[in-house]
Amino acid sequence: MYICKLKKYKKDISLLLVIAGSFFISLLHTNPVFSQDINKNTEQENSTNISYITPKKAEGLIISSIDLVGNNRTNDDVIEDNIELKEQNIFTVEKLKISLQNLKNLQVFSKIDVKLSLNKNNQIIIVFELDEKWTLLPYFLAGSGGGTSYLVLGLYETNFIGRLYTFNFTYGCKNDNCSTFVYFRNPSVLGSRFNLVNYMTREHNIFHTYNKNREVTGTFANKRDMLNLFTDIKITPTLFLGFGALYLKNDITDDGINSSDTLTNKKNSYNSPPSSSSVALEGRLTLGKINYDGMKVDGVNFVSILDTTAESYKAQNDNYTSLNSTLQFYHPNINLGLFTIPLPRLSYLAIRSNISVTSSDVLSQQYFIGGLDKIRGFYDGEFSGKFSYFSNFELRIPSYVNDYFAIQHALFSDVGYASNTFPDMFSNYTGVSVGTGIRILPLKVNRVALRIDCAYTLNPFHTYGFNFGLLQFF
Repeated sequence: MYICKLKKYKKDISLLLVIAGSFFISLLHTNPVFSQDINKNTEQENSTNISYITPKKAEGLIISSIDLVGNNRTNDDVIEDNIELKEQNIFTVEKLKISLQNLKNLQVFSKIDVKLSLNKNNQIIIVFELDEKWTLLPYFLAGSGGGTSYLVLGLYETNFIGRLYTFNFTYGCKNDNCSTFVYFRNPSVLGSRFNLVNYMTREHNIFHTYNKNREVTGTFANKRDMLNLFTDIKITPTLFLGFGALYLKNDITDDGINSSDTLTNKKNSYNSPPSSSSVALEGRLTLGKINYDGMKVDGVNFVSILDTTAESYKAQNDNYTSLNSTLQFYHPNINLGLFTIPLPRLSYLAIRSNISVTSSDVLSQQYFIGGLDKIRGFYDGEFSGKFSYFSNFELRIPSYVNDYFAIQHALFSDVGYASNTFPDMFSNYTGVSVGTGIRILPLKVNRVALRIDCAYTLNPFHTYGFNFGLLQFF
């Protein structure tokens, strides 16, 4: 099936490979794997008889200069925007700690060292020695989860043109239906407190509805076009407020529905949802902060997104108001209140919880949750409705770590459900699963985690399911 699909879209795939090759060749002269910054290395080699001091001894002294070494791709000004210490200001240990954590949170450096020394005027010379990760990733991925198989080709870059821009282009087929995704993020527009995100998709997905016995009761195809443009404004390091707009066009067809599902639709006199098209205003709230340090992750982050058409359309099917809220929590220990369970080195607890609500009675604008990306072990989109929630709990423990890759094991539990009323979300049919998985983490490549998970469902039935991916599940 995939071979036929690849032949059908060989022109698109050829263009993608040409783009990937062009990116790779253009970076041969700039990536630290292939080149060296001769001037900076020469300056370091000529610096002899330097007397280094500790941050504690540097406390309260004036900063003479701040130098960056090893950032062959990342622009100096982008890094400097994340450093709290400034030339001709007073040095403090606290600002150094904040600066180091800010640089680690960029996730584009595999190693960060700081050296402090004194000049003849008893002022501080600060040198940040940086080792950059490989951030451009042309990828090919085939996998499955929740009864759905997928094939993906894409380009993923988290330090585009050395400005920390994130760019992702994906062309993927889920079962026999293909979609295109384009994502771009500028984390700081002109060095300001504003970020800018543009997310565009053209999707072709097949959705099923199920009864309590996991039997398909109806099937429809949705050819969805989406454009989401928004900005978040940094109020404090742990508070962002944002606004934007969301365009959605749901074109409901029978294109891609197999003959078996077509017969089921006829047998059950199934009525597909109507098509819809709308532009909604978007408001965003982000609280908290997640800190990264190599494999270690620590912190809490809450994001709430409100989209509304404000009843501005005559056709009621085009109107909706939705609220989508997600909490992520990471901690190196398990805190049970009265006592704390310490975890092995580089291990941590990871939790994700989401609750979503929409006013729309149109099924294509409601929520489908299942085994591909929400609750492992279940069919993809097995539960659907106006109200949904899911939570994922993972204990991630590495068994082997060196300078280049790590092997990480995961014990997890997922829970979730969707329904058309709020009380029914917590019914006896709530999906619950447990399982284990393994991840291979290339430490010199940004954010990649080759992941395999096996889940066993505990409720409302018992079965097994496998899930594969190129990133952490969340």
